[in-house]
Amino acid sequence: MTHGDSISAALAADAASSKAPQYLELTEDDFLDRFHVTPNHLSDTAGFDFGEGGCLFEASGPELAFVLAQPPSRVWTIVEGDDGMEITDGMHVVNRLGYLVTARSCPPNTTISVLLDA
Repeated sequence: MTHGDSISAALAADAASSKAPQYLELTEDDFLDRFHVTPNHLSDTAGFDFGEGGCLFEASGPELAFVLAQPPSRVWTIVEGDDGMEITDGMHVVNRLGYLVTARSCPPNTTISVLLDA
């Protein structure tokens, strides 16, 4: 079992064992292993390259249209707050730098936070 598979199993078990909302903090590597960020195929200059090309989608035009066409559970927002940059599940507007789309969904009743290195 790979590290990403063990995280997937833990997230699935956590979601299945409780109907109560959960809050999880993941490392950047755990997030990338588990959710598989999709590169932005609409922009050659997209930011946030996690190793396969820029992944950040802008909040306007064709990039926003692409994000809105995805299942909401596969959309994440990079926000900048008092504690630095963070990836959080769902679409947010306040302090938004842009959106990410992943191959895998955030589990139901789960809020995930990924603090990014400064």
